[in-house]
Amino acid sequence: MAEITGVAITDLTASGSSDDGRHVWITHRLRDGSEYRLMYPYEAIGFLMSVLTDAARTAYRRRAAGNPREVVEGMDSNVMPISEVRVGTSPDNSGAILHLTTNDNIPIAFELPAAQLGEVMEQLQRVLNSLQSAVPVRKHLH
Repeated sequence: MAEITGVAITDLTASGSSDDGRHVWITHRLRDGSEYRLMYPYEAIGFLMSVLTDAARTAYRRRAAGNPREVVEGMDSNVMPISEVRVGTSPDNSGAILHLTTNDNIPIAFELPAAQLGEVMEQLQRVLNSLQSAVPVRKHLH
């Protein structure tokens, strides 16, 4: 594999858009701790998303080949703690909307197609059963 050189980004710290909606900006934290804001023209965001998705797909395959256990565990590279969960029905009744709020109060929503809900429920039930059998439950009498 070719060596990769460039400016190392250690974190994405903020993002937003210009008042006129013509630009999107992302603030990057560099290895030395400094932060640098990059501004993208609105028209380029679709291409940026496509390029990042393609690069992430390649990285996923390479990570999976190097660590098969991570594939089984879900390949989570950035787990965000969640403080609130709500579930609703999608507007067109084609599935469920999973509303999550991070501990930093960032709302995120995912649409789960109806065809996948049964499998998601089975996976959640397996995880719940595993957690309940691994951790002793302490009951308090009131």
